[in-house]
Amino acid sequence: MATPVPALRQVTVEILSTLGWLHGTLHVPVAQTLLDFFTLSSQLITATRVHVPHEPDLLGFVALRRDSITLIAPTLSGPLMQVPASHGPTTPRDVACLLDHDVLRGQLDVTVNLRLSDHLRQHGPYLILRHCMLAPYGATLQSPESKTLEAAIVNLNRVAGVSEA
Repeated sequence: MATPVPALRQVTVEILSTLGWLHGTLHVPVAQTLLDFFTLSSQLITATRVHVPHEPDLLGFVALRRDSITLIAPTLSGPLMQVPASHGPTTPRDVACLLDHDVLRGQLDVTVNLRLSDHLRQHGPYLILRHCMLAPYGATLQSPESKTLEAAIVNLNRVAGVSEA
């Protein structure tokens, strides 16, 4: 007897990986948030209709190693980016994720009266940042290389560090 396949929804995303910025579609079970999907997937994250930098044609299917992904940003906002339950009320804090060539600044919901370092230990290795700006070190929002993201899931295993901004 075949195992029933869960109902899926298509989620268009931008993915910052070791290859650069990829654009594609994830097929996420209806009952999962994007964070759940990323966290609970095997070591491979599968996407369809993927644009790879410097490639002229879309690739119909790509299986990316999860550890090659620095961040995933949905192109549309919504319930896909729900924050996991915390251990009490939270407050947004401005943080910066130090990447190889860029810095990602955004807001992280941190449990009230908890230090950022303690929050990171409890909620890693994936964080949801909102109202983000990604820019090369020293650049501003007006710089042509800067990019704004409504929300992003950050893989702490691919980040050099996190600081309070």
